[in-house]
Amino acid sequence: MEGDTEAYSGMGDQQLNTRIMELESEVEEARSTSITTTTTMPPATVPPPRQQDPADTRRLTDLERKLAEQREKVSRLEESLTKKEGEMEAMEERYKKYLGKAKSVIKTLDPKHNPALVPDVSHLRSAIQDKERIIENMERETEKSKMVRDMEEKLITTAFYNLGMQMHRQMISQRLSTVDQGHSFMTRQRQASTRRPQMGSNVGNRQAPSSGHYDDMRIS
Repeated sequence: MEGDTEAYSGMGDQQLNTRIMELESEVEEARSTSITTTTTMPPATVPPPRQQDPADTRRLTDLERKLAEQREKVSRLEESLTKKEGEMEAMEERYKKYLGKAKSVIKTLDPKHNPALVPDVSHLRSAIQDKERIIENMERETEKSKMVRDMEEKLITTAFYNLGMQMHRQMISQRLSTVDQGHSFMTRQRQASTRRPQMGSNVGNRQAPSSGHYDDMRIS
């Protein structure tokens, strides 16, 4: 289970949506297979129609509701992550422009090019270093945000995987229950057909002594 979870946790948004579609397809296939199996059995072996268990119906409805809620939550998270990524990219572009302008100013104020501005160069360099430290801090914050986003994606993928497996096991359990009922019906049919010849032979054995008794009465 842990290996499967790690494999799913590495999925991107497109792969996650593909997996959701596969799970939905498996649920529909399980339903259609159950209906086809019930309707195509020969008339002699078809068990009486079984009413669907209300508890099973409620569980299935609850699972489908949870799946819809998880899908909606994923959609909201994807929109939020896309918005955050756009904001971070815009911030990075602004800081790159600021850094480029600062470097250009440094070159302009280089003592080799303008000796009269030597006293101000150290102050400007200090200010630029402060800005570079701010940029480094922002880059670290951006990296932390990316790590948080990756963790959220892994948690969402794991939750979808567990929910899909639960629904898959539910469908398999219902199909097995239907098959077991069909086998029980066929077993009762075979037992009934086995009793009929035995009952006929018992009746013949009881009638034979009665015939002999009447013959004895005639002789006497």
